This record gives sequence, structure tokens and C-alpha cells, in this order.
Amino acid sequence: MGGILVESGWMEKSINLIDTDILIIGTGIAGLSAALKASGAGKRVVVVSKAAVGKVTNTSLGGGLFTFATDTFPVEAHLKKTMESGRMINNPVMVEHMVNLAPSRVRNLIEMGLKGQFHETGFRCRTSGYLGGPHLSSVLVNACRKAEMEFFEHIMVTDLLVDSDECRGAVGFHKQSGKIIGFRSNAVLLATGGAGAIYAHTDNAPGATGDGYALMLEAGLELIDMEFVQFYPTAYAGTGRARMMLPAAFADLSPILNRLGEDVKEKYQIKDKPVAVVSRDRLSRALFKEIRMGNGMDGALQLDLRETDFGSIPNGPAMVKTFKKRLAFDKKPVSVGPTCHHTMGGVATDEAGRTDLKGLFAAGEVVGGTHGANRMGGNAYCEALVLGDAAARSALAHRPNAKHPTDFKTLAENAVKKKIRFFDSRSETTPAIDSPRKKLAAIMWEKVGIVREEKSLTEAVEEIDAVLESIELNKGRTPGGLCKIIESRNAALTGRAIAVSALKRTESRGSHWRDDFPHEVENWLQHIHVQMSEGVPQIRRIIPIPVRPLKVCR
Repeated sequence: MGGILVESGWMEKSINLIDTDILIIGTGIAGLSAALKASGAGKRVVVVSKAAVGKVTNTSLGGGLFTFATDTFPVEAHLKKTMESGRMINNPVMVEHMVNLAPSRVRNLIEMGLKGQFHETGFRCRTSGYLGGPHLSSVLVNACRKAEMEFFEHIMVTDLLVDSDECRGAVGFHKQSGKIIGFRSNAVLLATGGAGAIYAHTDNAPGATGDGYALMLEAGLELIDMEFVQFYPTAYAGTGRARMMLPAAFADLSPILNRLGEDVKEKYQIKDKPVAVVSRDRLSRALFKEIRMGNGMDGALQLDLRETDFGSIPNGPAMVKTFKKRLAFDKKPVSVGPTCHHTMGGVATDEAGRTDLKGLFAAGEVVGGTHGANRMGGNAYCEALVLGDAAARSALAHRPNAKHPTDFKTLAENAVKKKIRFFDSRSETTPAIDSPRKKLAAIMWEKVGIVREEKSLTEAVEEIDAVLESIELNKGRTPGGLCKIIESRNAALTGRAIAVSALKRTESRGSHWRDDFPHEVENWLQHIHVQMSEGVPQIRRIIPIPVRPLKVCR
């Protein structure tokens, strides 16, 4: 392989080229299910992961809930509830595709060894404990390792390589060694997850920094519905443990108290149960407002479970035992607060995972459309599973243009040169590389979070632009340092896409709440599209959603 001479003592002076039929970026449920489908077709499949394969993803950290049609929960009901949760902003074709295929796709997983229990509205996977995500990831990873595919772990993908209006592959580097790798592929499937980790309080994996959104934006694609970010109301907010979600049933069984001793549920008349599911947005706003007004205790509220009767909770004993051990809630109240949980927006695709760029496909949380303005519980796994399979089928069917006007190695070299500005192993005056990320997280939480208004959103856009400018001054001394800088830039670009979209939507709908526009407006049944312009995400166009009858397969 010929080498590219890189400035500032770059760790590796050559681009290593890997040729494959299908390149899959991401190893959550969407990426791994796509990899399984693609590998079964006899093609060379390469899977790239920013961490160890299947580890520290939102899939592995999830509860393991799949919602789909059952004997007591018909397809029509699933379709209706999904559209209602999304406040009709959903792409109905994508919703139809998900609800029709989810039951069979989940049963395929069960045949592969996924353990759990069926219930009235689907299936919850788990072996022991509260979370089913680790078991789900393990089943998928084991199946993938048995198939004929190659894994590249700890790779930070920096660019999608586009030439003649077609995606030709991607380039990235190893986070420890610094080795630069160019992945030349007939088709690329992006399954990088969401961006919950760009908020100060989140239950997402730390690597959920909006990498896929930034890659799509810089490749010229549009993102839709970025203003819709979901928050979960009752996450553990104490010290010493990750900000994990508490079971929804806990919020029904006990008061949530502010420092004045008031039950927030009573104060805001939030009574529909389960409150953490049915009234998720209202409860999140109530907790956020109480904390912002100074009625919290150490930035949180108190869920008092000490005298609670847990007898009515399904599978209660094991779950109660797990959380009692972790949080000692039988001895003291538990500190709780809202947390960023899911990003509904993303790249626009069709139900087959095809983007507007030839050769590029996408699946999972990086895709917008299915969930609309708010995601129904249990639909994240189903959507990722169904769309991962569909996107893999589309990638397998793709036939790239025979002509390659630009040499792939040249494309990779040009992309690498643009990112080298963030690296200098000899720098003695490098600013703290974590500082921009922390500033951004605070901006997103306080001004682009649960409660929004014109003034705070306008300030947020200006402050995010300042963060982007500050990132340009940073230099990483190591591959790991460079990875942090690129993650910070991806997070800031994603944050700006969310902020400008939230500023544009002058209504409240689903998870998007505007204090200055507190009502849902019929004329806002539209998708907001953002695209890169002058180096930052900006509003590209606003498109009305066509009204059409919903369809289900029988």
C-alpha cells in the first residue's frame, strides 16, 4: 500500500485499504441484525465498531422490551398507538413496515437463543436482573461471530467517502494505535445509534455522540425531525452509579417529593398510569421545572419507596431485590430526575433503509421517520431489528457504478488531511479537550432540553457556534485525544441541528415542548429538514406530510 505522509508526527504514515462488499458501521441491534442478514448471502461483510463489538451501546444498556402484535394486541392497535405516540409526524409507510414484520423478526431472535417472556403487547428479553439488553447483545454478537464476517473494533470513523454522487466507503482510525484504515465497499450501512450523550443528563451509552448524524450531514444528506428528543422522567440521580432508569411502576407506587414535601404528581395533576410511560413528557417537564425553580434537593427530587407495597408489580420480587441492593431504597429516599433517553430524528430513508445517496443505507436510531414526535415504549428495538434487516437487503441488491472517476485512495487521503488539523503530538498548549463537550452538554440540557422557548433556543444556537469555534483550537496529542475532539465536533453539529429545528417549530408536539407555544398546531404537521450550509447544519426545507390511509398485513 502506498503511504500518505501526514503532518505533526501522525502515528501511522500509510492508509491501510480494506475491500469489502458491504461495510456496516455500528454494532447495536440494527448493525448486528443487518450483518447477519448480509453475511447469509455469501458476500464479504466488514463490521466496524467504535468500542468492542456489541459493548457499551444503547442496545446493550436497554431494558430488552419489544412491542409488537400478539393475540391480544392486534397489528391495527400497534399501528394506531405508534402513530398516536408520534403525534402523526411519523412516516406511515415505515411504521406499517415495522408493525407488520416485527413479530416474525423477534421470533427469529428467539430461535437464535434469545430468552425472555411473552406478554400482552410483545416480549421482554432477559436472563436475570432488570436489563435485557446485555443478553440481547450477547445473542447477536455470538451469532455474528459464527458467521463469516470480519470485525474491526475501536475504530473512529471520520468520513464517508463520496464520489460522483455515490458512497464508495469510509475512512477512520484505530483509537489506540492510530492506524488509518480506508474501507472500500460496494455498499455502506450506517447503524451508529443516536445522540443522547450530548446532554448533561442521559442514560445513553457514552459513545452516543451523534457520530452518524455528523457523517450524514458532511456527506451532504438531510436530517429530519431533529427537534424531537425523548426524556425519561425517573432516572437515578444520586452519586456513585450511572444515571439508570428506574422501573416505570416505581413512579406509580410512591410519591415524588420536592424539598417542600409536595408530591409533584399531585401538584401538576399527573394521574394517568403508568405515569412514567403514559405521562412521560408531562412528568419530565414537571420534574425539570421543580428543579429549575430551586425546589429540588442537590439537583434532584426524592422518590420515597420505604413503605411501598410492591405486590402488584409483575415479576416484582426479582426486580425489587435488584434495585433494593443497588439503591438501598428501603433505608432512604432515592434521588431521581429526568434524563435524555432517545433521539427520534435522523437521516431520511425509505422503509427499505435507502438514503438519498446511492450506495449508502441506514438503520436504527440514526434514522428519522418511524417514531415521529415521540417514541412508543418497546418500538426502538423493533424498528432497529426490522430496518436493519431491510437495509441489509437493500445493500445486497445495490450495484455500484462501474466507473470510479477518482481513485479511492485519493478520496481517503483527502478526507484524512481535513481531520489532521485536530492532531499535533508536539503541542504544548492544547486546551482541555473535554471542555467543549462539557459546555455543549450544559447548553443542550438547559436551553435545548425538556422545556424550550425562543430566547433560550436562540442563545443556544449562538453558544453552540462558539463551542464549534473553540473545538477548532483543540489539538489531540494521541489517537484517543483526537477521537475525543472529533466526538465533540460531531456532538456540536448534532446539537445545532436539534436547536435550529426546535427554534423553527413554533408549537408543542410530542416530546418537543415550547413554553411560548404550548399547543399543538394542525398546520405544523410537517417535517423540518436540516442540511449543512456554510459549515453548519441549517434549515433546508419544511415539507407537509401527505395524508394517506394506514395499511396492515393480515
